[in-house]
Amino acid sequence: MTSDSESLAGFALFDGVPPALMADLTGRCHRRSYTARQVICDVTSADRDVMFIHRGVVTVSSYSRSGREIAFAELGEGAYFGEIAAIDGMRRSATVTARTDCLLSVMPAERFRTLLAEQPVVAWRVMTRLTSLIRASNERLQSLSTQTVTQRVCRELITLSKPSPAIRGAHLVHPVPTQADLGSRINASRETVARVLLDLAQDGLVVRKGRTITIPDLSRLQALMEGLGGTMVYAE
Repeated sequence: MTSDSESLAGFALFDGVPPALMADLTGRCHRRSYTARQVICDVTSADRDVMFIHRGVVTVSSYSRSGREIAFAELGEGAYFGEIAAIDGMRRSATVTARTDCLLSVMPAERFRTLLAEQPVVAWRVMTRLTSLIRASNERLQSLSTQTVTQRVCRELITLSKPSPAIRGAHLVHPVPTQADLGSRINASRETVARVLLDLAQDGLVVRKGRTITIPDLSRLQALMEGLGGTMVYAE
């Protein structure tokens, strides 16, 4: 019997779906566990299933021609992935790796396609998500092709930041990704990211303490990202 923690009913994608259908969908799935750093799927995977995250965090990434990993996103509890291959039946479009230990529900591609045909509200949510992925991909491509590493680091810090609950006007990034992780997100080496972060700290644009980066004035970082600042920039 499937426990409540392994039911699909808690996923926002299925809000409003009748309970009987939810029970059927949950029963059609099987559960898989993955350990941290284990590859869940990649472009060579034969399956086209859709996977729903009950516990843990996964990293979605691709690889440049030189073999450098480029991380696109991190997905956590309540998220899903694999819908692109399930819809068109073609190979996976990215590599998904368990960042932490994970528990997933796996829905066969055929059942997912039937669900979209039978439940317009679910199909609409999937289309909305795919639209956001296209927009994010376009923005990332523009960033990689037109911005320096310094600008890309600034953009990533701004994206990850949240308003500080303790310092008025400041923003925090916590927990801070490792320099290698930041590099994979923006297609830069760890060493270059380290130099950029050091420059930003020396200029007072960021303050790092432990696993937290404080951004005292987000507008200054935004100006640098837009090419209006005066900090040394690195191209790579």
